[in-house]
Amino acid sequence: MSPQGWLSLAQARYSLGCHRVSSLQYGATMVPRVRVCHRQDPEGRPHFEEVPGTGEDPEDPDPQQGGGDGLRQRRGAPEKGETPSRPPSDPLGWFGVLVPPCLRQAQGSFQKGVTLAVEVAELQATMEAAAARYRQLLRQKRHLDGDSRDSQSSTGTPGDSKDTEGDTATSVTA
Repeated sequence: MSPQGWLSLAQARYSLGCHRVSSLQYGATMVPRVRVCHRQDPEGRPHFEEVPGTGEDPEDPDPQQGGGDGLRQRRGAPEKGETPSRPPSDPLGWFGVLVPPCLRQAQGSFQKGVTLAVEVAELQATMEAAAARYRQLLRQKRHLDGDSRDSQSSTGTPGDSKDTEGDTATSVTA
């Protein structure tokens, strides 16, 4: 998805001119439209989900409170009756009213890329948890196999070297 997005973005720069599609056109108050939230379930497995961005991040320190090293806002605090922050508007508006279709295609490709990245991160976390569980069970099995071999060799059970019927004990290791 991302190579198609970069190609569409290059086509937009070609059709509009490089001065019209550049970082100079970005909005002064850029906020993310989508956030990736990371949480862990009670078993300790990580989960990722894509949530709409609101322009506020409860985990980020507020620069006005002195908790961050960001720029200080010179505006006063919002009034109590003021509406809460709304979701950010479509960033394509930064590039004019009539944007070329290739710019919309680039936006769609990058949005799909974010969605796919979240899905891949979720799958990777699931695979890592399954691999860790497998290794844990394998260690338990080897520990139990070691205990059973010790008890079999001390009691002279069938499959021991003293067995005359020719039965052999085989151990399967994974």
